Amino acid sequence: MDETYIVAVARTAGGRRNGRLKDWHPADLGGEVLNALVGRSGIDPAAVDDVIGNPHSSGARLAAHDFGPLCDAI
Repeated sequence: MDETYIVAVARTAGGRRNGRLKDWHPADLGGEVLNALVGRSGIDPAAVDDVIGNPHSSGARLAAHDFGPLCDAI
């Protein structure tokens, strides 16, 4: 079994319906968070295998796919 490491955590900004984030697609917002995490932690983006996100939203899956084609969302 492979070892798992949680390197960094963050969350997207909260918003209201038709608020400031209304023009952001969830995947784009998630991608910004992933890029910030990589920058903050200093890890190699190619080393990221999985992204844990909201299981009830496709945003985490799409953000992970945009972040790296070999990256899966859990």
